[in-house]
Amino acid sequence: MKRLLLKIALFFSLLVAPFVVLFTVPYSEEFAYHYIEHDCYNHGAWIYDRIAQNPTPIDIAFIGSSHTLHAIQDKKTEELTGFNHHVTNLGYCRYGRNMEYLILKMLLKYKSPKLVVIEVHEDEEKNSHDIFPYLAETKDLLLTPTVINRDYFSDLFNGGSARLEYFKAKHIFRKKYPYPSSELYGYAASERMVTEQEWSENQKAWQKRLGNAESERIEKMQVKYPFAYLKKTINLLNERDIPFAFVYLPDSGSKLEIPKYMGIYKKLAPVLIPPQAIFNESSNWMDASHLNDKGSEKLSLWMAEKLSNEWCLDSVKPN
Repeated sequence: MKRLLLKIALFFSLLVAPFVVLFTVPYSEEFAYHYIEHDCYNHGAWIYDRIAQNPTPIDIAFIGSSHTLHAIQDKKTEELTGFNHHVTNLGYCRYGRNMEYLILKMLLKYKSPKLVVIEVHEDEEKNSHDIFPYLAETKDLLLTPTVINRDYFSDLFNGGSARLEYFKAKHIFRKKYPYPSSELYGYAASERMVTEQEWSENQKAWQKRLGNAESERIEKMQVKYPFAYLKKTINLLNERDIPFAFVYLPDSGSKLEIPKYMGIYKKLAPVLIPPQAIFNESSNWMDASHLNDKGSEKLSLWMAEKLSNEWCLDSVKPN
């Protein structure tokens, strides 16, 4: 019996050993951000190049989802402020506080921003960002900040798969990366205008969603995960004494003038609420969730005025 148990233990140890090795060897940050080349317009590679490779400073950084990516014309905002501050849009497709944490962590590793503006929307996303395991350092991948993490094991699997691909790219295929991009700005431009059907369907979807809210108990448990990562993000900023603010970027159809957790956000930092008129005009939208060039120009003008009038950009402290 002992011999059988020993054989079983040996068998499983042989299965587990490769995964242990994958999570103990160094994992390349450069590989990670280029590995996701087929996601979000290959924006991961650009984010890596802008932060880690491009020597141009990032003084004001916008971090969030594709709502940010399509809402903040960083070049125009930089020009309109009238100050010599480099503004950079580091938005990435889809929601996920852990993704924002990773991008900020890399930003602070290479740059010294004077202000970071973090997106908030109607609610908090309760799940892990699907790209998180491909970019996360092993420590961040293994140590979840909350007990409730519905994507923990899938993140481990995908993170292990990415590390296996890195091993192959480094030792077998000798992969070389493209020459770093010199582009300074991350805004995703689009002249497209939302269709009436998209506009109407998004409103109906939000009416249904708001009418079928989770129970308070379930909501309270699930929201611990995103707020744990938001806390980690804020801790990184506080450790460096870097001011930050939130900006509210909702969907077109929710018609919610403030985010659900406004009370929590206000205790942490100023919350910038754009004029509702921008969101109410259908011609400002690319689709039901993202502003087009017309809408983002209006929002960027408003944002530049906010930065110029309400923040002292030399020290970047709110007036």
